[in-house]
Order: sequence, then C-alpha cells, then structure tokens
Amino acid sequence: MKGWLVVGLLAIGLVVRAQTPTQSTMHAPDGGTTFHIQSIDVAPLKGAPFTATVTTEWTRILADGTAATIKNHRTVARDSTGRVFQERRNFSPTGDVQPTAISALEYFDPPRQEFLSCIPRQKTCYMSQYQRAAMDKMPVGTGGLQVCECASAPGRGVTITHEALGQQTIEDLDAIGSREITILPAGSMGNTTSEPIVKEFWYSSRLGINLVTKRFEPQAGSENFVMQSRRILAYSKASPESPERP
Repeated sequence: MKGWLVVGLLAIGLVVRAQTPTQSTMHAPDGGTTFHIQSIDVAPLKGAPFTATVTTEWTRILADGTAATIKNHRTVARDSTGRVFQERRNFSPTGDVQPTAISALEYFDPPRQEFLSCIPRQKTCYMSQYQRAAMDKMPVGTGGLQVCECASAPGRGVTITHEALGQQTIEDLDAIGSREITILPAGSMGNTTSEPIVKEFWYSSRLGINLVTKRFEPQAGSENFVMQSRRILAYSKASPESPERP
C-alpha cells in the first residue's frame, strides 16, 4: 500500500510540475510590430491628369545579416482639377506580379478640402480636412516644395547635397535625374554615428511627379518606386487646354 501511495504522490508531482510552465507563459495580447513606408507623393496639380501603376520593392537587412524583399503594385490617378486617388496595398514577396489585399482607398479633393480614407476590411470610410490647395504649376526647386507642403525643412545639423544626373525618356516622358544625399548627425534618431540617406529621382516636369524614386536609409533599407503608366502616354502628348480625364 505504501508503495502505491508513493507512486501516486510522484504522479501528482509530475502533473503539477508539467502545468507550472504553461501557467507561467500567460500574457496579454501582443500588439506586434508594423512598418510604414513613405511612398511617392502626388501633388494636387491641375491640368496634368494621369492613371498609373506604382510598383514598389522594399529590401531590409535583418538582424542576422540576411535580406528580406517584399513588393506590391497599386493604382494611382489624378484628374484635371487636381483631385488624387491612391490605392494602398499590403506587401508580399511576389506582390509585384500578384495583387495583394487593399488596405485603404484614399481620395484627396482640394476643391472640397476633403480627404477620404476607405478601409475595405471595415467597410467604413473616414473623412477629414485636406489642407493642400490645387496648384496651377509645380514650384521650382527644393525650397519651393516646402512652400506647397510637398517636403519638410531639414532638421538641425542635417546636411543635404544634390547632384545632377542628366536627362532620359521614361514612359515617353522627359525625365530629369538627380541624387540627394542627406547626412543625419549622431543622436538625431538614436543613432550612435552619423548616417547617410541617399535618394535618386527621375522627375517629370510635365506631370509634376517622380517617375522613378530610389531610396536608401540605414534603418529602413532600400526602397524602389517605379511609375508604370497605363495612360500617361496619351496625357503627355495632350494639350493643357483639353486634357483627358483618368
């Protein structure tokens, strides 16, 4: 009888010890980690309508030194009054050739001063005020972009240099190339040493957009954006007095 009692107590002890690790791993839900990528800006420019597909490729260097590349492609458009439409899509390793889920549909309406963001998953649209006014022409120079709220002023201690890359034709549009190198001083973003941010642009003055953007940031990795037109070709040859609508 004593032998059976000892065995029974040992069995109970094993059950208790087996349950203890399970109880110790209880925790509240984890919010996880999300990443936001700054995409191509489409200014509310009048008289330059277009419809295009933006293909994005994002490569990040992971903690173990390996690289992870994810992609997507999405539709962007602008009509002759400066109203802008943009899809927002999730990323995947094959997102450049296979459509990914739409995370949001965005409508920018300068005449009505409205911004509408529709979330298909929620079947809900959110409206807020849109501050940027429609422009008759794009401002000249980097400083002019700050005037139209297309870019922000550099922070304290930040140095920026520019390099001209010449011209080429992209999607039957004349494009002006430039490279921008920004040096962030140590401590500006928690970095222990100064860090460079390198950006390359191929800009269409006809449409007021960057047809190609290549960006490298040490913390975010490399990002490439390419505008692949569906109907840019027709608009680039149309006269400003009678543009087609996207």
